[in-house]
Amino acid sequence: MTYVAEPYALFVDDLLTAFTGGSVRQVFRFLPENEPFELSAPAEVLAKTVRVHGIAGGAHRVFQRTRDFEVDKTRIVWLTGPGGARRETAVWPDLGTRFYANFEHRGLFQSTPRLTDRNPGSVTRLLAESMGREHAVLSGQLEAVYRAAFLETAEGRDLDQVAALVGVARRGASAATGLVVFARATPAPGDIFIAAGVRLSTTDTPEVIFEVADARTLRRGELSVDVPVTALVDGPVGIVPEGAIGLLHRPILGIDTLTNPQPTALSGARESDVDLRARASRALESAGKATQGAIVGALTRVAGVREKDVRVGEDPIARPGIIEVDVAIGRELDELQRAETIARVADLLDESRPAGIRVLANLDAPLPAGATAPTGNPRASEAGDPVTMAGGEDLFVDVDVSATLIPSRLDLAADQRATLRAAGEAAINAFIAEAGLGEALIFNRLVARLMALEAVLDVSLEMSLAGNTTDGRQKNILPSKPGARPQAGTIAVQVRASLIVIDVSIAVTLKGVALLDQPDSARESARAAVEAELRAGVPTLAVPELTEAALRSRLSITDTYEVRELHYMVTYQDAGVRVQSQDVTLPLGGLEQLWVRGVSLLDGEGV
Repeated sequence: MTYVAEPYALFVDDLLTAFTGGSVRQVFRFLPENEPFELSAPAEVLAKTVRVHGIAGGAHRVFQRTRDFEVDKTRIVWLTGPGGARRETAVWPDLGTRFYANFEHRGLFQSTPRLTDRNPGSVTRLLAESMGREHAVLSGQLEAVYRAAFLETAEGRDLDQVAALVGVARRGASAATGLVVFARATPAPGDIFIAAGVRLSTTDTPEVIFEVADARTLRRGELSVDVPVTALVDGPVGIVPEGAIGLLHRPILGIDTLTNPQPTALSGARESDVDLRARASRALESAGKATQGAIVGALTRVAGVREKDVRVGEDPIARPGIIEVDVAIGRELDELQRAETIARVADLLDESRPAGIRVLANLDAPLPAGATAPTGNPRASEAGDPVTMAGGEDLFVDVDVSATLIPSRLDLAADQRATLRAAGEAAINAFIAEAGLGEALIFNRLVARLMALEAVLDVSLEMSLAGNTTDGRQKNILPSKPGARPQAGTIAVQVRASLIVIDVSIAVTLKGVALLDQPDSARESARAAVEAELRAGVPTLAVPELTEAALRSRLSITDTYEVRELHYMVTYQDAGVRVQSQDVTLPLGGLEQLWVRGVSLLDGEGV
């Protein structure tokens, strides 16, 4: 049912039409099966007097004849376009709503009504307008009652009562507020949205829970953003010292740390309708039980458990009365924390499960090296326990990543290279850690994250499932086991080695048409051509060692000159070391940056 207050003018039109002998408020429900919409009249309907009004787009509307509808004798015909669909310029009533028709008929001329004066100021019109005003006021009040019953439209005290149905109360002026800095170690590769309603709490006991008051966005390239938060409880309990807030209930992709740089304080402002409505809406998402959403919402209250780390499945045909829940959490738990988490998950599953339904849960949390995982059901002593924590399928799959970072600066010192390598490893580990159950790792997203690191010019990347050497390694990774969560396996990050400068000297023999030119200018043209070829080809050398033959392989055969001799000297630019031997064979590991600084002509060479 949808109720919308009718305008005052419609009530006046209804009353004047009824007083003067017309037909008013013939009711139709706008459904295809109710066509045709026949008008009931004691005499011929005057088509030009038909007025139709109803609800369109959630608001009351007076429909226009010849634009929205036409009258065919006694039928209201809604105008259509090609294929029977609504005409592009026409407005129709909302499907399933009622619309009303007022009209005059020729019976008015056969039996004169007692009231005929519709002119402004007449007794008939004054009476209609007076009664119409009372109807319009009552209609508006009824709409207010209707709107007060819904969370999206209720306001003030009505909203307080609706929100109370889901256990949410309006925060008074004594609720503590503050700012929390959401930060990351490296510039954000893209915009990171922090939604209103995200919950966070203090790291020490007693726990004080806060909620993000207004949505904020950590923009691309930035390291942090200030986010306003409000305590969930009123009073001085919500006042915490600086640095006390540090636990995010549901991790946000791309956010590494959070803290409050200043103590929280009492806000002195009453919560607005908009904020209360938003909190109540979020509470509704997990207020009910017996739904998958309620189970997921309950489990995400456990520290370290994200929504994407929970999978709920059921097969009512093969296994009626049983649902299966997989929960995967990271490696940060020690043996005691793991046992406590399993018990906490079991309790929450028992609270949120549907009545009469058994839950088979599999919690997988990799333990530190040497630790022993608890076995059996920690709640097995409870007779008829409806929640069974049964270890089963491994929910993690290892992903190996090998990356080579090419720095944008050629003069990085050793400690700067180590810092860049560590940043690359952290970015890769964070990227994999953000994945949830069954989530694919997108190759290009990892490339973009590494490219966003400071001082990185280019990236060479390989990514594959652990032990997979057959398939291509530059592709997206989908866990081999459906629903498994990727975790970091072998992560290898290298930074391209220091710059190696090569100085080349050559002797050329001119030939062909070059002999017709001035010898000096011809040899200079040959030198410039050799320099261009070496500068373009040497950085892409894919050989195990640098030799004269390797350099010559980058030169093309021409009809105007021939490189008779080629010699070179090498310098390790970053270290400031010049190899004194000429044409030294230099082993290459694949990470070196080779640069031909210049090509010169040997002294005293002839034609």
